[in-house]
Amino acid sequence: MSKRTSPAPAGLTTGKILSKEEAETIAQKVLAFADPSADTVVMVQLNSAQNSRVARNEITTQLDASLGQVAVTSMMNGKTGAGVTERFDDDGLMQAVQWAEEATREGPGEHGTSRLIKPRTYPVPPGLWSEVTHAVDIEDRIAKAVKAVERTEGYVSAGTLDLAASSMLVANSAGLVAYCRSTTGTMSLTARTADNSGSGWAGKAVNNFDELDTVAVAARATDKADRTRDASAIEPGRYTIILEPDAYAQMIFFMMRYHMDLEGAEAGFTAFTNPAGGSKIGQQIFDERVSFVSDPMDPYGPFCPFNGAGVPFDRTYWFRDGILEKLSYGDDTALERGEEYPLANPVRVRLEPKAGTPLLTLDEMIETCERGVYVSRLTAGFADFRHLVFTGVTRDGTWLIERGRITRPIKNMRYVDSHLFFLNNLEAIGEPVLTSGGAFVLPPVRSRDFNFTALADVV
Repeated sequence: MSKRTSPAPAGLTTGKILSKEEAETIAQKVLAFADPSADTVVMVQLNSAQNSRVARNEITTQLDASLGQVAVTSMMNGKTGAGVTERFDDDGLMQAVQWAEEATREGPGEHGTSRLIKPRTYPVPPGLWSEVTHAVDIEDRIAKAVKAVERTEGYVSAGTLDLAASSMLVANSAGLVAYCRSTTGTMSLTARTADNSGSGWAGKAVNNFDELDTVAVAARATDKADRTRDASAIEPGRYTIILEPDAYAQMIFFMMRYHMDLEGAEAGFTAFTNPAGGSKIGQQIFDERVSFVSDPMDPYGPFCPFNGAGVPFDRTYWFRDGILEKLSYGDDTALERGEEYPLANPVRVRLEPKAGTPLLTLDEMIETCERGVYVSRLTAGFADFRHLVFTGVTRDGTWLIERGRITRPIKNMRYVDSHLFFLNNLEAIGEPVLTSGGAFVLPPVRSRDFNFTALADVV
């Protein structure tokens, strides 16, 4: 797809979000400027970001910024082109339309089929929008950040408190108008002991700012820091491991972002490519107690129920009882299957334990573990992109478990492993919770034979 982008002149993107009426007015202008013979889709977004950053027990920076964008997609003669602008005035909107249509007439465009989504009604996810969060001002935000910093007195703390409010409207020349608004609040904090021998981390994500207990986040980080002082080494090898939900959230992101595409799997590029040809749909990938489901109506992790083209995000099981059930696909495949619209991937997902599975707390996982390693966090980078294998190190809280109790902190270790492995070696699973990034609802897990390869010289 050909695309050109225009920057915003200073002072034009000052509002926190756009109301449905404001965004629709902009979208209808774009549709009026467009060639009537083209199929046109317009997306109008305005995102507001607020941030208080902490370093060495002080608030060091403050951010309050808004960024607006209008994206125009034009489809003519079997080609698709796009133009993007950050200007909301008529000249900016007309220029975006012109760029999109020039790409379909004169440029290579993108060849393929793409139907317009017909007018429809989308559900409103409960809890996705909070008036409380939208109304937060800088004084409220600083007050919560200061409380966290005060709770880390005697430690060296660093972290960030982030708030966001966003609006998105999608309209097209077939008459579709879809509007969504959302708010989020997150706190992430690391605390180190004054002698630099211990480090702990904690995080929290919410939609309602009133529910963001920054003191509790700081208390958890400092408690971990205290309990990791003077760590000793153990021999690398394969261990039973207990992972907090945030420890493996990055692995789930990489899977959802880069490996859940049917075309990529059938072309041989992803972990879900079948060596015999095609994809692994229908094959057992995870333990039968594990399902992955995307649902915009998830009460703990709601998200907007459509994408930037208006394609609905329905409740979708990607894996059910450990079996790969679906991979996302575009409109060409949807047409071949006689379906109304493509299967879009929201990159938001819940790990749903199988009904009837006993759900253990972290304390219960420890009490029933003969020998293992408890991990708060893992860094995650690809060791093998094609097969979704990761490498990284433990951080901010790693302990040895012996005969049902944590006996001592241990030095951090490097690993080479994957959730494709440890979610097949499950011994126990807990209650899913919203992870600190706000995108995934994951449980703590206990798994056998996690592969630690070397000691890591980090605190």
